[in-house]
Amino acid sequence: GMLPLVARHARVARSLESDAASASSVDDDGALERSIARNRRERRSRRLDAAIRPTFFELIAAERLAPSLKGALAYALGTLANAGAPGFAHYALDRGDEVFAALTFLAELKSFASGDGSLAESVYGLQRVPRTLTDARVRRDGRYRIDVWQRIMSAALLALGPYARSKAAALHETLAPECYLDARRRATRVFDSNADDMGVREGAEANAAAVVAARNAEGGARGVAKRAFVAAYPVANALVEAATFVTWTGYLLGRWNINDPTLMLVDCYVVRALPSELEANARELEGSRQRQLAGAHASKNAATRALSVGALKTKNFVMDYAQSALIAAVIGFKLTEWWYGAAEERVVNATTLPVPPPPPRPPPHPNGIALPENTDLCPLCRKVIRNPAVLTSSGYVFCYACLYAHVDRYGDCPVSCHRAFNGVDDIRRIYVGN
Repeated sequence: GMLPLVARHARVARSLESDAASASSVDDDGALERSIARNRRERRSRRLDAAIRPTFFELIAAERLAPSLKGALAYALGTLANAGAPGFAHYALDRGDEVFAALTFLAELKSFASGDGSLAESVYGLQRVPRTLTDARVRRDGRYRIDVWQRIMSAALLALGPYARSKAAALHETLAPECYLDARRRATRVFDSNADDMGVREGAEANAAAVVAARNAEGGARGVAKRAFVAAYPVANALVEAATFVTWTGYLLGRWNINDPTLMLVDCYVVRALPSELEANARELEGSRQRQLAGAHASKNAATRALSVGALKTKNFVMDYAQSALIAAVIGFKLTEWWYGAAEERVVNATTLPVPPPPPRPPPHPNGIALPENTDLCPLCRKVIRNPAVLTSSGYVFCYACLYAHVDRYGDCPVSCHRAFNGVDDIRRIYVGN
């Protein structure tokens, strides 16, 4: 039948004690160490009971819950930016990755302080248990739980791991643009290749080559560090992806109980939390809180006693309801997004308004190039316009290749000299039907 995790841990502890006793009868410290190591290997390789072994879908859902909160954070910051706190909101939006990593770390610390699982794992009824049984991980009732070091390291890896990987990928793309040039060419290709597209791609290749040449020519420790990072990042990233793939494959095939390589670093694995364990964890947490409150009530100073008791009660209230409030806020955000998205779609489909006329084009600047009398000619190359494109900051039409090269080099409109604040992203192609 289904044996609780408590009973299984007790059996393992008794087997460890019996093996240690039998080994100690032989006056050989090496035999004792080998016996303990053998028991630990057997426990780590033992397949979990089906009642507590999480399914693939439970683990994937828990893994994807935290990243889904990033959209809610961006929405909240955008709302603050429009509601009277633009300075703080824009500062936070510009550093969205850092803000999200810090908030995730605090949320994970709170989750591990009140339970044995991360924020997402506790939502799906999962928890972390130690792989190696030590005296520091045993509780008064005989159960084994993760220790303080495992909780802090788990929170740090869950929050800072994705942040570090995203920053490393962005830095590598900046320092090694030649690795991403093919993907950019495929992304910017609209239809078939032609002479104008070739010219644009040659310009992108020239820019990438200039960046690479500047990086390779940089001397000193900084230049050496950059080149070493560019060379080492693909290998390190491939090793991380391979380790993740192997770990997931072994978990699905039942070879081991680890589904994430980071779990090996903190010496634990994820299981389903049984109702008896949740009740025992709640009793242990409540006992710890009562002892803290008793210590606060024992203070002789009335002001200190009142402040300590109030702070403890406030902390306990926040820890009890912060997770539920966070989940409710996420659900509310998703419902609001769906509701207003559907309402906006209904309004757009129900009313068809006439297309407003375009704004007037700015006059030519004295320092800009002159417009040809024939409007079919490109103001830059003075030939018939091929692949027409318009610059959104001015409204004048040019050949796509001509306009791209000019904006990429000078950053403004050739005719009106209006600044293209987004560079070549302000260029829009014009597709004319037959």
